[in-house]
Amino acid sequence: MSYNIGKAQDKILTYQNTFTADNCMDTVNVVYGAMEAKNGALRTVKTGGHSTALLGIPNKQSFVFEADFVNHQGGGGIFFGGTAGRIKQSTEEEDKTNGYYAFIGQDGLTGALGCTSPVSKWNGNITASKNGERFSIGQDLHLYLRVSGDYIIYTVSDCASGEELYRAEYKKGDSRFDGSPFESGTLALRINNDGGKGGFTNLKLYNMKQATMSDAVLGIAQKLTASLTPGDFEEMVVFANDGQGFAFSYDAATERLLAYRYLHGKVFYLAQHAMQLTAGKAYPFSAVNRGDVLAFYFGDQTYPVLEVQNPKPKAFAVGSTAPITVEIADTALYSGETYTNPVTYGADPEILYHDGTFYLYTLDQTGPYCRVRVRTSENLYDWKEAGFAFEINEKSPIHYFMSPNVFHKDGWFYLLIASQFAGGFGPTEFRVFYAASKSPAGPFVMNPEKPYINTEPEIGGAPFVDDDGRVYITTVRFGGGNHVYIQELNAEDGVLSTKREAVHCISPTEHYEVDEYAPISEGGVIIKHNGYYYMMYASGHFRGHYGESYAVAKDVYGPYTKYKYNEVLSSNLYVDGAGDCMFVVCPELEENWVVYHKHATRGNKGFDRDICIDRVYFVPAEDGGPDVLRVYGPTSTPTPVPKFKK
Repeated sequence: MSYNIGKAQDKILTYQNTFTADNCMDTVNVVYGAMEAKNGALRTVKTGGHSTALLGIPNKQSFVFEADFVNHQGGGGIFFGGTAGRIKQSTEEEDKTNGYYAFIGQDGLTGALGCTSPVSKWNGNITASKNGERFSIGQDLHLYLRVSGDYIIYTVSDCASGEELYRAEYKKGDSRFDGSPFESGTLALRINNDGGKGGFTNLKLYNMKQATMSDAVLGIAQKLTASLTPGDFEEMVVFANDGQGFAFSYDAATERLLAYRYLHGKVFYLAQHAMQLTAGKAYPFSAVNRGDVLAFYFGDQTYPVLEVQNPKPKAFAVGSTAPITVEIADTALYSGETYTNPVTYGADPEILYHDGTFYLYTLDQTGPYCRVRVRTSENLYDWKEAGFAFEINEKSPIHYFMSPNVFHKDGWFYLLIASQFAGGFGPTEFRVFYAASKSPAGPFVMNPEKPYINTEPEIGGAPFVDDDGRVYITTVRFGGGNHVYIQELNAEDGVLSTKREAVHCISPTEHYEVDEYAPISEGGVIIKHNGYYYMMYASGHFRGHYGESYAVAKDVYGPYTKYKYNEVLSSNLYVDGAGDCMFVVCPELEENWVVYHKHATRGNKGFDRDICIDRVYFVPAEDGGPDVLRVYGPTSTPTPVPKFKK
């Protein structure tokens, strides 16, 4: 049945100030320092220290706020999500203010998203850009802040060119610094006192559109189809029952698809998917009510881009913020065999396929010493214990290790691990060590003469065997963060040696690689497709809510170009810390697969982990470039099992 739902809505502009009118300061309450409207901007009067002004506009639970920070000298930003954040340099009882701060750093060279505590103390940066990468003193910057329920997007762009220079995406409460809940309050602007050189202008506050509900109902075992056209502002399709349910949002401005929990008009972030969204282009959209799961399909209709878990199966009334036509019809739900992540437990997974059997290697720390646990499977999701392939003891030349990786070459199986010399501690003691065996189940034995690959400090050790049989290894080296390198190895008679020096591939420069812990890109793993090398790597720190990103190159040594819409495997409210991904190499599988670990529980800092598997597809890029690598995950709901070629 066909329904016309939703209605056209304009962005509701609730506040605007260019600081040119005679009454432009009427809504500006300078609560600390001194500010004035001068030359079309809100500027400071003094030199040294800072000034803060409250804007007479209550901040909603969902809103968009924009401002130009002209001729910036550093140390300016927007307080939101509280009564004003850190207004003063004090801990006075009456100054109990908490909130978030989207800003340009004191040095003028960094963008960051931070938070304050209920007693007005600076808690820290949730995420920050790398110093000196893209900003310059005196540059005119456009600050864009969107708060959708408890999900924040903050971008900094160059005013002249429109180029995005920094982006932060964050769910409130996910940082170890973030100790206070979101509260409605008053927006505020803060700027370092620079004698009136820099300033804020072109302030705009928009209210978010509200969905208009209809008499269309999506029942269990029914499918909704529609055509959605992204614009420059967020649109939503809402599925609700008694005011509670879920929402799917899309817009070309941020190029994000988001899934929210919907509660009487308020939205709370569940998951997001980044992809190229062209304003004005129509995309096919489907929503399938499977009872316990509501699955959203967008563009490619093979697998859902987002899924939300519905513990109480029900029918949903459907609404929209934009006028759309939807078709609702009964659908046959998938009745074949499924698996559900996680498929087992462990950390740092590697899967090797040999003679009809999958071997899963994981880090095991349940005994007195580190071990490599082995499990076997014939289908990739049912795993049986197969003992330990490698163990260290008091006589080993190494102690604690991580990242077991295995590859097969000319009848030998090689185990690569990142460890430290026995008795050694600190990053300078790390090396990539190896051991060899004639069996995939081990035991793997270390080379007594030289059990490590390089003399330089490094971790990692992910192997890649190219079509011509050449063996490469990616490693991670340190210095202002973690950086991915690649080099070719000789693998002969159980002995590994280097053929050339390691070549640098990837450094942490993007917002998804630089979190509250450190700037990190590590664990590069490679798959080859249509003559291109796709390197997937962990982006962010394993203790945080990190994920997986990728870069692509025409040559195995690079240069590698990062995918614009990373991360391609990202944490959400169901799956946290989706990282340490490895490609499953098996010519008998119909599809490509990855194995990765996730935090066993949300916020456990990454030490207890579970193992997951998900599909990988390559889809055509809208711009005609290399195909896009898409991971259909992280999944946490029943998913069709892997298929094998007949």
